[in-house]
Amino acid sequence: MKYVVMHDVYGEIRLEESFWTSTKSITINGVALKKVGKPKYGKFTYEYETAEGTKQVTAKGAFTTGIQLTIDGETIVMDKGAAWYEIAACALMWIVMLVWGIVPNLYAIWPVLGGALGGALHAILALTAMLGMKSTKNIALKFAIWLGVFIGSMILSGILAINLALILI
Repeated sequence: MKYVVMHDVYGEIRLEESFWTSTKSITINGVALKKVGKPKYGKFTYEYETAEGTKQVTAKGAFTTGIQLTIDGETIVMDKGAAWYEIAACALMWIVMLVWGIVPNLYAIWPVLGGALGGALHAILALTAMLGMKSTKNIALKFAIWLGVFIGSMILSGILAINLALILI
């Protein structure tokens, strides 16, 4: 994920975050900031060289919670984070798949992959849905992305469950 903010004092602040590991790289006006030490309590510390000297920049947050930078006591919001309904929709997708795999009558309608493998698959697909939902501001498009990933996860999970059953028989 890439975030760019234009600031009155510091100019263009660019933050790149890895979706899977949450590692961050920050540049201010094209100058890469140097990471200092290890992260503490989810905060990453960087050094920024200016004409006045070295300033410390603290990055806090992640993809779902929002990302904030603190420079000289000033907080700069890079990303607001996921809305409550985006998190709820993705959690609902995972819960429906969990319940569907446990209830025999639902499983008879369409088998889905359960257990650790199914849980991991649906968690990854739920995060993918959140990534797609956060990339747009249109509520209808957010719902369409979620619904597409949900239906796709049902189909993929069913195909995997049927293939595993055929292999094991």
